[in-house]
Amino acid sequence: MSGREWSSPEAGQVLKQYSVPDWPLLATYLISEASAQKSSRWCNYISALPRQPYSLLYWTRAELDRYLEASQIRQRAIERVTDVIGTYNDLRLRIFSKYPDIFPEEVFNMETFRWSFGILFSRLVRLPSMDGKVALVPWADMLNHSCEVETFLDYDKSSQGVVFTTDRAYQPGEQVFISYGKKSNGELLLSYGFVPKEGTNPSDLVELPLSLKKSDRCYKEKLEALKKHGLSASQCYPIQITGWPLELMAYAYLAVSHPSMSKQFDEIAAAASNKSTIKKDLRYPDIEEKALQFILDSCESSISKQVALWIWM
Repeated sequence: MSGREWSSPEAGQVLKQYSVPDWPLLATYLISEASAQKSSRWCNYISALPRQPYSLLYWTRAELDRYLEASQIRQRAIERVTDVIGTYNDLRLRIFSKYPDIFPEEVFNMETFRWSFGILFSRLVRLPSMDGKVALVPWADMLNHSCEVETFLDYDKSSQGVVFTTDRAYQPGEQVFISYGKKSNGELLLSYGFVPKEGTNPSDLVELPLSLKKSDRCYKEKLEALKKHGLSASQCYPIQITGWPLELMAYAYLAVSHPSMSKQFDEIAAAASNKSTIKKDLRYPDIEEKALQFILDSCESSISKQVALWIWM
């Protein structure tokens, strides 16, 4: 993005001089063009953007702690807020403070960066045909997400434009939907600030924590087998409406396996790792019921901990 593409060419030239990465560059560009108002080529688009995006960036730390206490995206949300603040502070110290005439604080401040990053998180699209490059696509980024469609925006080389081919015919006046990707409810909340109606997202998942029991007579041997394949005594596996991964079942088999199966510990531990090429669909009929009970007990334990948190809140 050269200086010529900025309403303020000097701003673009300075940021290029400092080799500012794509995301901070786009965020600064968006703020700069918004401040240019009608002199910006993107005036109509920017004026249609929300003044406060639906974004976790606007949540206070107390709100993140309270409303995401039992959520598995809480730490990622805190890190995202921290990263945005850190990015702004870095730009302010390295660049903005040295060029106050080009980057006045009344325009380029923490509040406007919270806004611009909120826009980027909720509207930036990745274009597979351009090697996954990200871009803001004016107007097309206003299409809403539906879990029932699988069509995406992409760059079309023949027409040299971003295109969207629907997966079905739409009636006049009917809302057209797009897919933001096969994301869990937590990921959708993290990036876009919303969650689909309960039970409508087949890609939704929860991470189930599983742990070896230290009272297990073979605890040391099982732990060594897990470590050999990059795992630990406590692991998390995703559970979806459609089921769970084979690796989870393998971990459950290892957790309940008895000493007479010690020679198979390594094989089972390998199957519990998503980095292994070993056959995952292992079957041990003699301990299958115990393995399923282990998974059920782990689910009930995880649920009880969350319920206790909600009651405390």
